[in-house]
Amino acid sequence: MWNIARETGKRGAPPAASGPQLPGRRTRSFTLIELLVVVAIITLLMSILTPSLSRARQQAKSTVCLTRLSEFMKGLTAYTHDNQYALPPLLDATNVPDTSPERCNLSGGSEPFFHGWAEYLYVYLYRDSDFPRAFNFPVQRNLNGRFELWVCKEASPVAGSSSHYRPYFISWQKGSLDQIRYRLPVITDANPVVTVCPDRKLSFIPPEHIAGLEGEAYIDERHYGGANYCFNDGHAIRSTNLKEQLAEDWDLDPNTPNQ
Repeated sequence: MWNIARETGKRGAPPAASGPQLPGRRTRSFTLIELLVVVAIITLLMSILTPSLSRARQQAKSTVCLTRLSEFMKGLTAYTHDNQYALPPLLDATNVPDTSPERCNLSGGSEPFFHGWAEYLYVYLYRDSDFPRAFNFPVQRNLNGRFELWVCKEASPVAGSSSHYRPYFISWQKGSLDQIRYRLPVITDANPVVTVCPDRKLSFIPPEHIAGLEGEAYIDERHYGGANYCFNDGHAIRSTNLKEQLAEDWDLDPNTPNQ
């Protein structure tokens, strides 16, 4: 008993047992005003961060596009070295006839299928024996999702479009990479929608379409106000003003204005 009393005296009364809260005691909860303030802060932060995240996604897609353009130039360099320094044809026709209306048969009769630089480059790089030759521009149109390398991530997917990337005609007509002026692009972005029959038969951007004033095959500023271009030395850039310079002077020579 003495020990119990002594211990009690030292330690005091034992703690109250835990259990249900007594009536009248309430835990504090958020008020309606506090919840509205939190929601307003979250909304404000989202409105600030969303444009930044969207721009970051666009920049990532542009970087992928620039990387692919650089890969094209590496492939073209190898192709020209193995083909007497000649670039792939801009447009070629196979001997397989077709009469379907989506082929844009202007004469009303059968026409061959059209292939271009991308088809030649693909066959050269991959040695694909199952290449679908009986189609118009199967590589540039990413037929059956098989040729994604030739598709710009920022372009809208459009059935029948052959305009993800297109060579710059003024440069390509030189015939070989070493003959192209270093300031002129070799391959660039093109518009994501091509529906006009004459343009659908092209795999390049004709000079009169560069400014986007005629036809549909023109340089498209799809990368947040700019377009991507690659050059014969292998580098690729995004530019917001090169399109206007090319529209004013197709060969960038101030001494020879283009009409």
